[in-house]
Amino acid sequence: MINIMTIKEAKNEIVKDVKESTKILTVPTFLNISRIVLTFIIAYMIIVDSNVIKIVAVFIIAALTDWFDGVIARKYNLVNEFGRKADMFADRVLWIGTAITFIFVFGIRGRLEPIHGWQILLVMVREVVSAPFALVGFFAGGGMFPHAKYIAKLTTFLQGFALPAIILSVYYPKWIYFSLPLSIILGGMGVVSGLNYIKDLQLMKEGKHFENRKFDSRSRKIQKSRGISR
Repeated sequence: MINIMTIKEAKNEIVKDVKESTKILTVPTFLNISRIVLTFIIAYMIIVDSNVIKIVAVFIIAALTDWFDGVIARKYNLVNEFGRKADMFADRVLWIGTAITFIFVFGIRGRLEPIHGWQILLVMVREVVSAPFALVGFFAGGGMFPHAKYIAKLTTFLQGFALPAIILSVYYPKWIYFSLPLSIILGGMGVVSGLNYIKDLQLMKEGKHFENRKFDSRSRKIQKSRGISR
């Protein structure tokens, strides 16, 4: 049986989106786009074997745009559904794009040890768990994205430290004493965050279905009162 109170909470999230800012061309949007552009720059730097410190520096700048776009959006009331989707998409491009390029290029060059691969997997657990459901929700569920919870935001924040630490550990082995524990922590957090995302996505779908049924029922009553038959 569907929990009606939970459905109502999901419905409130949908109604809240309607009241939010409808602006699209904003500073947060520009920062999201810049994060995607910087991801391609990072990938290029990895491919051409640029200095690892420069690679990490550009990655940190890209990760900081995620923090700034959220702060600016909340401060100037620029939060909306488009911004949330763009932010989530840009985050996934940065994390997954950097991780795949790192594994592929460094693997071909013979610089990766199994421990590096396991760390990348742990850091990206959330993406592995939630990505299939996110794609289904986007294409089959009308582009629905649940609001990010605190654990999701914390996971993203820690990923910004873990991924560059893993890259640095390839060149400076002592960095593994920082990257490995952080990767293990992110593995656990990623599972929880991913499962929460799947649960929230399902609640949003149930809430939307519940609202559609109510809307259809009201429409039939209105048509019946006006003597209109289908």
